[in-house]
Amino acid sequence: MHQFSGLPAHALVGPSIVTIGVFDGIHHGHQQFLHQLVAHAHAQHALAVVVTFDPHPDSVVHPERASELLIPPAERIRLMAACGIDAVFSVAFNSDVQAMSAADFMQWVADATNITSLWVGWDFALGRGREGTPERLTQIGTSLGFSVHTVARIHTEHQAPSSSAIRRALQAGDIAQVNHMLGRQFTYQGVVVKGDQRGRTIGFPTANLAIDNRVMLPKYGVYACIATFNGQQYPAVTNIGQRPTFNGVEPRIEAHLLDVTMDMYDQVMELALVAFIRPEQRFAGFAELVAQINADAQVARTMLLP
Repeated sequence: MHQFSGLPAHALVGPSIVTIGVFDGIHHGHQQFLHQLVAHAHAQHALAVVVTFDPHPDSVVHPERASELLIPPAERIRLMAACGIDAVFSVAFNSDVQAMSAADFMQWVADATNITSLWVGWDFALGRGREGTPERLTQIGTSLGFSVHTVARIHTEHQAPSSSAIRRALQAGDIAQVNHMLGRQFTYQGVVVKGDQRGRTIGFPTANLAIDNRVMLPKYGVYACIATFNGQQYPAVTNIGQRPTFNGVEPRIEAHLLDVTMDMYDQVMELALVAFIRPEQRFAGFAELVAQINADAQVARTMLLP
């Protein structure tokens, strides 16, 4: 897959079917949309192209209510490639892009991608004041030589997947619903860094993942997880939160691999959240904390091990 920073002129040769959006999370609905676009584009002997934004436009347009991302930009692009997308253009969203009219932005897109068709979602709009509705984009396409295809909202049997719905489920600790809407397990990936090393002193060494502050954390608490490290998977019980027993302030992700001890410092680990076990809580002392961790580990074993 080809990746471009910005929208360089004449970046692609030949016709392109293009969609525009952040696609935060690449949830089940996004995946269906992108697979449909890819199938149509390749049937037309055209490239399947995504124009996306980093940072999220809300961080510029509505900074007071902007949310953290569900996945980092690099993971978003990787998942787009997994859907079969041929090229991704990452546009740095800033006040200049915000001020562009829909016509000017689409001219920029057309110069870079040789667009023949624009695919948009049912509620799509772009450009200054969100003037670029599907109807307005159809008018612009008449002059620039592309058609507009509007895709209806994609539903599952329970709830239509959306990034905002996934955020609400994460805040509630409803990992089953999160994973259902994503169409895969929700994951965090980070380098294992040194923590306070208290876990070692009580028989529960943990791998502390460096946190990407751009990415949303779930409801603070204890989770059953699958840890992937050096290509191998391990069941784990993970605390995500501020560690109130130790008067912690900054959130941490601390994973204890069940029945496994190894050196993981400075290496990358991925944690897939499987289930919420309990909320984070303050304990009166080490004995009470150790007893609860033992109970949490047993719950995780029951959930994760055959």
